[in-house]
Amino acid sequence: MKVRDAAQATPTDRDRVIDFARAASLVVVILGHWLMASVTISQTGIRGSNALAELPSLTLLTWLLQVMPLFFVAGGFANLASWRSVRHRGGGYANYAYGRVLRLVSPTLVFVTAVPLLLLGVSSVEAAADHVALLGRLLGQPLWFLGMYVPVMALAPVFARWHRRRPVAVLLGLGLMAAATDAVRFAGYESVGYLNFGFVWLFAHQLGFWYADRHRLPRRAWWAILAGSIVLLAGLTGLGPYPVSMVGLPGEMSNMAPPTVCLLVLAGGQLAALVLARSWLAGWLRQPGPWLAVVLVGSRAMTLYLWHLLVLVVGFAVLIWLNAPLPAPGSATWWLSRPVWCVLLAGVLAVMTSRLVRFERIGGPPDGDHSPAVAGAGMVMVSAGLFVVVMNGLAPSLFLVVGVAAMAGGLTLTALAAGVRRHIH
Repeated sequence: MKVRDAAQATPTDRDRVIDFARAASLVVVILGHWLMASVTISQTGIRGSNALAELPSLTLLTWLLQVMPLFFVAGGFANLASWRSVRHRGGGYANYAYGRVLRLVSPTLVFVTAVPLLLLGVSSVEAAADHVALLGRLLGQPLWFLGMYVPVMALAPVFARWHRRRPVAVLLGLGLMAAATDAVRFAGYESVGYLNFGFVWLFAHQLGFWYADRHRLPRRAWWAILAGSIVLLAGLTGLGPYPVSMVGLPGEMSNMAPPTVCLLVLAGGQLAALVLARSWLAGWLRQPGPWLAVVLVGSRAMTLYLWHLLVLVVGFAVLIWLNAPLPAPGSATWWLSRPVWCVLLAGVLAVMTSRLVRFERIGGPPDGDHSPAVAGAGMVMVSAGLFVVVMNGLAPSLFLVVGVAAMAGGLTLTALAAGVRRHIH
């Protein structure tokens, strides 16, 4: 179905606001990476950096531009809606798992297969051979999100049941565990902080359930949550031990890796802002133009997310090959060139994704619900494969082969558990 036809066929009861939140967050992530990436060339070689490290006055903007919490909030809403829909049709966990993991993993398998082949070609160029491992780690970075999102998604039915019975207790428990984890981390046990990859993102995901049941809170409560989030963030970063930046910067601790309670607070504020703006956004999204743009981005979301860093790398490679000047971050030339830079990269990404988007539609319809245990094992294999790839990068290696095989095997298991008989339309 064409994008325009899909937009026109949107059911009247679909929550367009959550689709907008997901699409807008994706655009912010892509533009943020394109804008903040900086490259310098010296006698020691090519060095990449984050422009924010050289423009500390802009770090406060990360409170608006760090949208990963909103991604997980939107994911929580989508996973809850999917689980309820599957249950309404009489299906079970295997149908849910296959339906949720398919569109994520199919384009990802294409990505983690194609990029190493490209890097093999790069390694044959003597001047670039030393940068292959670095490029492999850089291009594999987007997979960290999937590595965390897949296990959270796999647990959604369990947390949905807990949310139905004890919504406040579940959210409060996750928040307290995240705060306790940070406290232990600051007491000198740094490795304990990695537990917050679970607690913080599960908290944000759980907020998506609250959005689905937003009628339970009055509007004034959402205003209080938004104001409280801002005040609490100001206290945590101004008086507490946390940095102002909501993205990782060199030379300071990171609020992202591992995530801290700052991102938990940010998730609450972002959800409150979304709920408060919902009426206006819903009216705006009923117009054909804005909704068509949301559907366009949503229809190729995974492809855009996976490939946008490769487009960035190619862009810098072309500039270096042309011996073009690379403006210093914060200079007048840098600011004036950013719109042109982003438009050019967006054009290349649009052309690329128009060919690759078909891999988001791979898969056959489920024909049963045979084994929740097998589907769960498949989800575990997908997550494990993603983590292996993230930890070792996309440069050709035995670890990469193992990671890709685990992802493919996990997808196959979920398909078998759902009774899928054919895999490609």
